Amino acid sequence: MSWHEEIREARIRKGLGQKALAKLIDVSQATIAKIEVGQVRSTEHLAKLCEALDIDPSTMPEEAFGRSRPPQRQAQASAPPVPEYARDPAYWAAAAGLVGDVPLYAAAEGGAGALIIEREPIGSAKRPPILQGVKDGYAIYLVGESMVPEFEPGDTLFVNPRLPVLANTSCVFYSSKADEPRAMVKRYLGASDSEWRVRQYSPSRDFGLDREEWSTRHRIVSKNFR
Repeated sequence: MSWHEEIREARIRKGLGQKALAKLIDVSQATIAKIEVGQVRSTEHLAKLCEALDIDPSTMPEEAFGRSRPPQRQAQASAPPVPEYARDPAYWAAAAGLVGDVPLYAAAEGGAGALIIEREPIGSAKRPPILQGVKDGYAIYLVGESMVPEFEPGDTLFVNPRLPVLANTSCVFYSSKADEPRAMVKRYLGASDSEWRVRQYSPSRDFGLDREEWSTRHRIVSKNFR
């Protein structure tokens, strides 16, 4: 993957459009577009892009920065000692999501197709092959009928929060404004600068979710039937 593609993938993971990213670093949308399609060999804006997209600049090629290369991070004088429990290979396998179950969260109906997700897991679910190696994978025990027939009440949904969200994939959208952890399970269709376009099936309708309020999206990758 080229550094131009890394910029594009990082922007998508952050849920930003080209226009929104351009505004963050004070450039034009055309500048972002040229960078992402590889029309430039270097850009003085790369350091700001790395900061806005949480990219470690040391992973970018030196020549891509032009004259704007940020100062290299100084190595720490000494590494902290490794705890005894961390010397066990099984510890690292579990920490990396290679083994063990995934946490299972309960959901309650929150009105208008929304869910209330419990803050603490109610148990665990057997890790499916598609979540092998995914550290932060989790499962939700679904209620509500807004996504029937794709998902039915009592289904267990498995979620990979590290995958980029693509059009025509089903996702869990999380609200950033409610006191409780409110969520929606919907089909993601696309986006404008202000909204996520989503679909539900029962009753069937397409509508928009405010991007600022429903800023977090996690991709559903599989399910267990009730």
